[in-house]
Amino acid sequence: MNQRKIVSLLSSLLLLSGLASCGETTPTTTPTTTASGDTTASENTTVTNSDAPEGTVVIDFWHCSGQAIIDSFTKYINKFQKLVKEKEGVDVQIRLAYQGGYPDILNKITKGFATNNYPTLAIAYPDHVADYLAVEKNPGDFVVDLTSYANDSKIGFGKEDWIGDEGADDFVEAFYDEGRHYTRSGLYSLPLMKSSEIMFYNIDLCKRIVPDYLDDVSYSGETKLQKYMNSLTWDQFIDLCKFIRENYAGATNPAGYPTAIDYPAQYDSDSNLFISKCYQNNYQFLDIDQDGNGEILFNNDQAKKMVEKLKVAHDNKYITTKGVTGEYGSNFFKEQKMVFTIGSSGGSEYQAPSGGAFKVGVCKVPFDNNNPLYVTQGLSTTILRHKGEGDDLKVKYAFKFLKYLTSAEVSSDICVNGSGGYIPVRKSAYETDLYQTYLEGDEDDSESDFLNKSADIVINEIDGHYLNTPCFPGTAKVRTEVGGIISQVLLGKKDIDTAFADAENNSRLNS
Repeated sequence: MNQRKIVSLLSSLLLLSGLASCGETTPTTTPTTTASGDTTASENTTVTNSDAPEGTVVIDFWHCSGQAIIDSFTKYINKFQKLVKEKEGVDVQIRLAYQGGYPDILNKITKGFATNNYPTLAIAYPDHVADYLAVEKNPGDFVVDLTSYANDSKIGFGKEDWIGDEGADDFVEAFYDEGRHYTRSGLYSLPLMKSSEIMFYNIDLCKRIVPDYLDDVSYSGETKLQKYMNSLTWDQFIDLCKFIRENYAGATNPAGYPTAIDYPAQYDSDSNLFISKCYQNNYQFLDIDQDGNGEILFNNDQAKKMVEKLKVAHDNKYITTKGVTGEYGSNFFKEQKMVFTIGSSGGSEYQAPSGGAFKVGVCKVPFDNNNPLYVTQGLSTTILRHKGEGDDLKVKYAFKFLKYLTSAEVSSDICVNGSGGYIPVRKSAYETDLYQTYLEGDEDDSESDFLNKSADIVINEIDGHYLNTPCFPGTAKVRTEVGGIISQVLLGKKDIDTAFADAENNSRLNS
C-alpha cells in the first residue's frame, strides 16, 4: 500500500479525518476530549497537566481543531518542548485546550479579558483579532504586535536554524500580509495552515456533458476538461449549468445516476460568494479611511445588480447556496444529485463519493471580470499578553513555537497526514520530499486521491490571486450579514433593497 493511501486511511480513522474546520464552510466532527501527553482538553475547560515545576514557561494554546490535527499538534508540542530544553535549557509546557469553534474561542477570550482568563496562544480569524484589539484601552494591553519579534536579530524569522524556520519572505505573501490588515499598524496574527475555495466536479458526468455543450467532438479527455473547467468565467459557468439543467437526462446513461437533477451547482458560503464577486468586479465592500476608521460600503447599486443576477440564476435552478438548502453541497454531490459543488479546500475529503462511485475533479472557482480573486481561509493564530511576571517569556516561546509549527518539515507533515486539505503557509514546505510526493498523488487511489489535486490547485493556480479584506470591529458581523443578503433574496424572504438596508443597519450596530 502506497504512502498516499496510508495517509488517507489514517485520516478516515481519526474521527472522519479529524477535520474540525473552525467555522469554515465544510462539515465537521469535533472532539469531546483530546490527549496531549497527560493533558486532557475538553470543550469547557482549560487544559491542566500536572502542576508545572517552578520556572517552567507555561503556554496555554486554545484551538478548535479536530482529532487528526490535535494529534499532530500533540506530537510536535512534545518535540518542541524537548528541543527547547536541549538547545536552551528552558522548561516549556504548552497546554493544548479545545474550546469549540471559532465563535466559541472569540466569546471566551473576549469575556476572559476582564478576569485574566485567556490563553497566550489562540487560533483566531483576523476579524476576531480586530475585536480583541478594540477591547484594549491602550495599544498592547492584550494583543501582541509581532513586528519586533519577526524582525529581531536573534529570534526573528530565519534566525534560529534549530527551529527550522526560514525568513519572513518564505511565507506565502498573502498569508503573511493577512496579519497586517487591521486599523492599527502592526503584525497581529500569523498564518498556521491555510485553504481557499475551490470547485469540485463529477468528472464522469462532465466528460459526457461538456463536449455536447461546446459542440466540439474533438474536445475530450480529462486534461482538456481540466483546462476548460479551470478557465470558466461566471457567465460561462451559469450557461453550462443552464445546459446541464435542460439536457441532463440525455447526457447521462450510467446506472446509479438520477434521471433528473434539481440544481447542477451549489456554493457553500453565501458570504464568500458575495465578497469574492465584489472584489473581482471592483465593487465597494469594506475599507479603512485615512484616519484608520473602518468603512462599511457594500450597500451600493453595483452589488445589488450582482445579487439580482444571482437571483435569476437561482430561480432558473442553475445554482443554489447552502444558505438556501441548509445542507453542504457535498451531501448532494456525493449522491450524484449535483454536478458541481464549491467549498473550502480545507474540507476536500468530504467530497469523496462512497466506494469511488465517480471520479472527482478539482478546479478554480469561476470568476468575473478576468480577475480571479479568492478569499483566504484556514487557521491563523494570535499571541496574547498577560500582565504578570514571566509573561515576556510566554510570548517569546509562543512565537518560537509558531515558527516551529510553520517550518517546512513540520507543517508539511501536519498538512499531509490528516489535515483534510489544508496547505502549509511557507513556500519551503512545498519543496519537501513529503509534500512533493503528496502533490504527485496516486492515480490508482480513485477514492481519495483528489486531496492532492485540491492542494495543487490552491498552490499552483490560486496563489497570487488571494484577497485579504480589511479587519476592524464588527467585520465578522458584516461577513454574516452579506451572506444573509444572498440567502434571504434567493429564498424570496426579502426584496433586494430591504435585504441590503437591513444588512447594513445590522452591521453598523456591531461596528
